[in-house]
Amino acid sequence: MEEVGKLSGEPTLRYLEDVSKLTKESSTTAIRNDEDLVPIPKKDYGGDRLALQHHLFKYLWQSNFSAPVEEKLKTGATVLDFGCGTVTWLIDLSSQYPNSKFFGVDQPYLLRVSTPTIPSNVTVQYYDILSSGLPFEDETFDFVYMRFMTGEIPEKQTERIINEFLRVLKVGGYLEIMDIDTEGRNEGPITHDLVSSVKLYYKATEKNPSMISKMKSLFNSNSRLTSIVSEDEYCPVGNWYGNIGEIALINWTLLLRQMKNYIIPFLCVSDNEYKKMVNEFVEEVDVFQTHWISTRVYGRKLM
Repeated sequence: MEEVGKLSGEPTLRYLEDVSKLTKESSTTAIRNDEDLVPIPKKDYGGDRLALQHHLFKYLWQSNFSAPVEEKLKTGATVLDFGCGTVTWLIDLSSQYPNSKFFGVDQPYLLRVSTPTIPSNVTVQYYDILSSGLPFEDETFDFVYMRFMTGEIPEKQTERIINEFLRVLKVGGYLEIMDIDTEGRNEGPITHDLVSSVKLYYKATEKNPSMISKMKSLFNSNSRLTSIVSEDEYCPVGNWYGNIGEIALINWTLLLRQMKNYIIPFLCVSDNEYKKMVNEFVEEVDVFQTHWISTRVYGRKLM
C-alpha cells in the first residue's frame, strides 16, 4: 500500500504554532483570521448537541472532509455517511453540492430523534448497521465517510466494517474516517477520572474509544487501499482558548451529562457527586489548558 502525507507527530494547528501560547486574554473573540472559509459556530443549535459538534469540528478543520473529492462533488458524486445521526453533515453538504446524491444510515433508535427537513438529494435509512451488511450494491459510492463512530463499533468488528465500506465504494473512490481520541492532553485529576470512567464503560462493551489511533494502521494493512493520509487537528477545551474553546467546553459538558448513567457505576459516585465533578471539570480545563486531538484518515480504493 502506498502511504503519503506522513505527519511529524504534531497536529497541524493552523492558527497558532503552539497551543500553549494562547490564553483567553490574547484571544477573546474568534481565534482564526480573515482567511477563514468557515465562520465560528454558534453556542446553541436548539439544544442539538450533535449539530453543535458538527459546526465545532467543521470550524476547527475549516472543512467537512479532507479527502480530495471536492471536484467530484461539484460535478456529481454519490456519497454515504455511515452513522449519520441527526443528518447535519449530509444536509450541510447537500446544499453545498446540489449535483451530488447523499445517503445516510444509522441505528433505528434515531427515528425518535427529530431532524430538520431532509433535502431532495438526501436519503436516510435506519436499521441495525452493526449486525447487518450495508443495503447497497457493490461499487455504489464515490465517497464513503464516517465520523465519531469508531468507538461505537465493537473493536473486533472494525475490520469487517471497513471491508464492507470498500465493498460499496467504487474503484478510485475515497474512504474517510474521522474521530477524536478519548485520551486528552494536559488532563487534570478530575478530567483524568472522568475520561478513565468513559474508557472503562467502552471496554465493558468491547469497544475502544481511542480506536481512531489505530485507524491508519488498519488502512495500511488493507490491500485494497492506497494513497493513505492521516491528519490531526487540535481541539482545545475551555475558556482559556477564547470563543472556540468555550464552544468546545459546552459540547464536552453536554456529552458528560448525557453519559452520566453509563459512567457513574465506574466512578462509584452519587448523582450529586457526579454533577460536582462535571462542574469542577469546567474549571479545571482552564487551569491545565486541556485539549484533545481529532484525526482524519482517508485512502483511495485500489481494487
